[in-house]
Amino acid sequence: MEEKIKQMLIDVVGDKNFTDHQIDMVSYSYDASEHRHRPTCGLWAETTQQISEILKIANKEKIPVIPRGAGTGLSGMAVPIKGGIVLDLSRMNKIVKISIQDRLAIVQPGVVYAELENALSPYGFFFPPDPASGKVSTLGGNVATNAGGLKGAKYGTTRDYVLGLQVVLPDGRVMRTGSKTMKSVSGYDLTRLFVGSEGTLGVVTEIILKINPRPTVTSTALATFDRLDDAGRVVSQIMFTGIIPSALEILGRHTIQAINQNTDLNLPEVDAMILAETDGHTAEETDFQMKKIISVFQKNNPREIKSAKTEEEARELWMARKSAYGVLARIKTHFVLE
Repeated sequence: MEEKIKQMLIDVVGDKNFTDHQIDMVSYSYDASEHRHRPTCGLWAETTQQISEILKIANKEKIPVIPRGAGTGLSGMAVPIKGGIVLDLSRMNKIVKISIQDRLAIVQPGVVYAELENALSPYGFFFPPDPASGKVSTLGGNVATNAGGLKGAKYGTTRDYVLGLQVVLPDGRVMRTGSKTMKSVSGYDLTRLFVGSEGTLGVVTEIILKINPRPTVTSTALATFDRLDDAGRVVSQIMFTGIIPSALEILGRHTIQAINQNTDLNLPEVDAMILAETDGHTAEETDFQMKKIISVFQKNNPREIKSAKTEEEARELWMARKSAYGVLARIKTHFVLE
């Protein structure tokens, strides 16, 4: 990078927010995918105005800019394949507003998913998309990748909860999309266009999210099957019962074997394991749903069925599924658990 361009960038963000040190370039050269390439420099932006000025310079000088959150993405879109500037948004990490009356939260892109969940918990609300990397992934990254998670079957993906965005376009112009209302039907739906665009259309600097009342009761059950086709029929038949489980996860033999080789869970090495969860606001509601699911299990040759009677038992049933991401990442960083 030419010294004059480097100085222009430093003038925008300050010395402490610019780096071209080799150790930082190595850190920015990868995410959770198999792709690798070092950038020319890294910038920590703290305001929308700074990002606007950075993109104006980069646009004029034809320098690639790669927005980055926590680097937990599996698609490689945070990797600077053509070098250029990595724009680290982790310091834009403020929860700007939580409005329970309006059922929304306004956040900056560097807010970690788990931090928003902790902030919403005292109000009895939550943000439903629940990515496996939620303890470390940022909401800007969730928006960029349209992250889903374990509860996508019932609650959908991030795109279903983004009401509006503030975005800096590649030429430095700042635009807003959407609104702060549950219903907004006029004009082009640019918000949904930007969600999932992985930084290719602009840099998201503020996010308006819809939030939901948190269900107060859950029921959890697990079933194992010696034949994968029996487990497949279970999934199809559950969907035909009219019940929409809050989670319905299947683990195959190879994943189960990997978990056993890398943990002390000692899971039965069957062809398939299905974990189901229902949620609601009364025990009667969730138990009714779970009984229907268990009846489907029973009709399809299960080896074993376990139902959680307590929260501790539910956590134990979930342990296998929640350990799978980390286990597979240790074997090969770009394994995708879907």
